[in-house]
Amino acid sequence: MSSFILWFLSFQIIQHSFSFSLARGGSEIDKLSLLAFKAQISDPLKKLSSWNESLHFCQWSGVTCGGRDERVIQLDLHSSQLVGSLSPSIGNLSFLRLLSLENNSFTNTIPQEVGRLEFGYRH
Repeated sequence: MSSFILWFLSFQIIQHSFSFSLARGGSEIDKLSLLAFKAQISDPLKKLSSWNESLHFCQWSGVTCGGRDERVIQLDLHSSQLVGSLSPSIGNLSFLRLLSLENNSFTNTIPQEVGRLEFGYRH
């Protein structure tokens, strides 16, 4: 009986550790995706000045996270006078439900990776 309890507790610890590492990996993907987005644009108003390693990305301007895993669910940078091309890395924000980028100056087309996301639209 005691070996079963020991096995069960070991299994629970391993399962919890694996879940934690997956969640952390998703958060890291979100952070790197946002930084890739920032790298492809010009930000004359410095709206993205908080986007750096000194703050957790969920505290960055325009970014809203949700859930216990702290994944990006909203990116609201409307009217920020951003200039450049929209990075395909936005498509890696798999929990993103609202993307508000109107009244900026993005060039080129919307990357196909963004089309994989399931958005809730704001009217």
